[in-house]
Order: sequence, then C-alpha cells, then structure tokens
Amino acid sequence: MNKAIFLDRDGVINENRPFIHNMENVIFIKGALKALKLISDFEYKSIIITNQPVVGRGICTEKEYSKFSEDYINLLKENGVTIDAVYSCYHHPTHGKGKYLKDCICRKPKPGMLLKAKKKLDINMKESFMIGDKRSDILAGKRAGCKTILVKTGCGGKGGTEDLDVQSDYISDDLLSAVNMILKKSSKT
Repeated sequence: MNKAIFLDRDGVINENRPFIHNMENVIFIKGALKALKLISDFEYKSIIITNQPVVGRGICTEKEYSKFSEDYINLLKENGVTIDAVYSCYHHPTHGKGKYLKDCICRKPKPGMLLKAKKKLDINMKESFMIGDKRSDILAGKRAGCKTILVKTGCGGKGGTEDLDVQSDYISDDLLSAVNMILKKSSKT
C-alpha cells in the first residue's frame, strides 16, 4: 500500500483568492513549491483534494476548468513538482446551478474525494496525512482515516467552517513546515 499527503489547494499551495479559474490569479505561497518538491522526493503520493464550485456556480465551464487545472499541474511540473492525482468537487449544496446544486459525498467536509483516491491509488490512510487551511479539510481527512495538519496560511482554520467541531492532529505555520514535520516523523519510524 502507498502513503499519501493529501493537499487542499487554495490557501495551502497557492494564495486563497475567490473563485480561481485562470493562471493569472495563481500566486504560490512562500515555500510551497519547495514543500511539494520534498513530497515528490519521498515515498508519499502527492494528491490535491479541492472543492471547486467555480463550475457549479457557472463562473466557468468544466472544459475551461479542466484546461486551467492542466495548466496548473504543468506549471508545477516546470518547477520540478510531481502531483500524482487531482480530485475536484464542482458541487455546491446551496449555490450550485443545475446538476451542480447538490449535497454530494465528494465535497469536503465529506471524505468522498479522499476515499476515491484511496481506492484508485491503493492508499494506506492510517499512514497518510491531509493538509488544509479549513476545518472542512480537517474533518474530511479525519473521516477518511488520515492524520491531519491545519496550516495557518489561507483561512488558517477560519472562513465559513468555524461551526465544525473538529481538531487537527497537528498545526503548522505553512505547507513547508507541515511537510518537514511529516518527513521528520517518517524518518523516526
């Protein structure tokens, strides 16, 4: 079985800006690219797990978002980063339009995207981590059976999900310090 580091995108890897769907709005958080390179160099799968209702709200189409996601991953590759998989949820339970108006099993804090990755990539969830900047990320990770790390970048645990009663296993300043903590713990076992 594989170990994975599941990563929320906005607020963890890049700055959290409203409804990112074009590359002009992508600004990587300091140290994030270095952190992603570290993950790539070790035995962890690197998997992005992101709620992206830009499609569901009608801000862009699935095709446009798919192109953006492809460009995003290519930019990471150009910087020496390997991402093993990306899972995105387009649904929104109150603001989605048409088929996207849905309370689905994939939208965090539900664990659907993580469980799909577990099955497809043969992930040992007990040996894996979910890193996020919102309590919804942490709850999704807990529900999927991962260890969790809340980073202080992005929402830093605030921003629409304060009502979720969940505590992360660890708190870290940013993605780089979170990844260094994981790698340090891994080297001790």
